[in-house]
Amino acid sequence: MNIEDKYKSYFSSRGVDPSIYKNARLPYYLRTVFQKGKSILDIGCGFGQNMYALLNEGYTNVHGIDVSQAAVEYCLTQGLSVEHCDIMNYSGDRYDYVLMSHVLEHLPKECVVPILRKIREEILATDGALCIMVPNAQSNTDCYWAYEDFTHYTLFTAGSLLYVLREAGFTDIEFLDPDGLSPSAGWKKWIKYLLLKAYVGNKLFWNKVTGSAYHRPSPMIFTWELKCLAKGKHNANPM
Repeated sequence: MNIEDKYKSYFSSRGVDPSIYKNARLPYYLRTVFQKGKSILDIGCGFGQNMYALLNEGYTNVHGIDVSQAAVEYCLTQGLSVEHCDIMNYSGDRYDYVLMSHVLEHLPKECVVPILRKIREEILATDGALCIMVPNAQSNTDCYWAYEDFTHYTLFTAGSLLYVLREAGFTDIEFLDPDGLSPSAGWKKWIKYLLLKAYVGNKLFWNKVTGSAYHRPSPMIFTWELKCLAKGKHNANPM
C-alpha cells in the first residue's frame, strides 16, 4: 500500500471535519517564533488548520504540502497555497521556516531521520528553522495517543525527539513552552505551576518507591505534546 492509499480516507475515518479549522488560532507558544514576511512551509498541512492560523495572524508567505489528495483539493478550494507531494520527493523552494505539526509520529521509524535530514539540507534556508510538534509519551495521557490514532507508528519523549533531530544534523534545539503555561497568566499561571511541580514530585517519588527511572540526560517534559524549534547549518551549494 502506498502512502497516498494509506491516507485517502484518513480524515473521514478519524471524524475530522475541515470546517472546524477556518477560525483556527495560532498557539501562544508560536506567536513569537515566526517573523512576519518570512516564508513558511507547512509539511503535512491536512485541511490547512495551521495555515489558517498563520494567515489569521497576518502571516502572508505561507505554503503547504500534504500526501492526501483529498486534503489538498479541499485546501485549494479555500484559496490556500497547497501542493500534493510526498516530502521525500519535494524539490521546490527553500523556506525560512518549516512547520511540521503532528506528522513525525505517522512515519515509520526508518523514515524519520532521513526526512528530517532532507528538511535541514534541502528545504530550509541557510539560517532557517524547523518548528516541530509531536505527542508526548511522557505526558499524563502517555500511550493513549499511540493507539487512539491507528496510523501512529510511535510517540516521542523529549529525549527521543532530541535524538532524531541530532541524528539529522540539527545542533541548535530549543523546547518551546515546556511547562505548558504559555496560555495562562496571573494567579492561574501560578496555580498551574505549583500543581505541575506537585505532579512531577509525585512521579519522582513513585519512581523511587518502585525502582523506576527516567533517562537522566533527557529533559522531563509532561505536556501532552512536545514543541521545539531546531536549527542546523547546511551547505547550500555542495561541491
